[in-house]
Amino acid sequence: MGPEIITLTVSEFLSAYGYYGLFIGSFLSALFIPMGADILFVGMLAAGINPWVCLLTATTGNWLGGLVIYYIGRSGNKEKIKRWFHIKEERLERQKVKINKYGSLLALIVWIPVIGDVANVALGFYHTKPPVTLFLMFFGRMFRFLLWIILYFIYANRFVNFINKF
Repeated sequence: MGPEIITLTVSEFLSAYGYYGLFIGSFLSALFIPMGADILFVGMLAAGINPWVCLLTATTGNWLGGLVIYYIGRSGNKEKIKRWFHIKEERLERQKVKINKYGSLLALIVWIPVIGDVANVALGFYHTKPPVTLFLMFFGRMFRFLLWIILYFIYANRFVNFINKF
């Protein structure tokens, strides 16, 4: 039983709980847990669930999970951060250069897998301004799910027609 099966099973379980499942799945996916919030989100759209409530639910859950990571980074314990997140000190130092250059604007990319996770920890670790960082983090995560809504509405019919041919 591989990790894909576990992720699929958990996603099916969470989708059975509607908005609560979407919230929990989105929250967990922000915590370095491969939950597939994007798949869960698109699945909710495909089920005909209100896209705007899904947007708010997924964004809030994912943002709150990101806050946990941000504040773990903000705790400043370099050894725990390196051990928990498997981040090498050289990587943190490279992030410091970027954070000194871009500051809280890096919060807009925290939704991108791997890069965003490290940036999220680093934003907390290097004590960027919380109000600005947290607002931009919310906006960036919302953009991610809004992009899925747009793609779903543009390509959903094409995908369904393609599947129906088989």
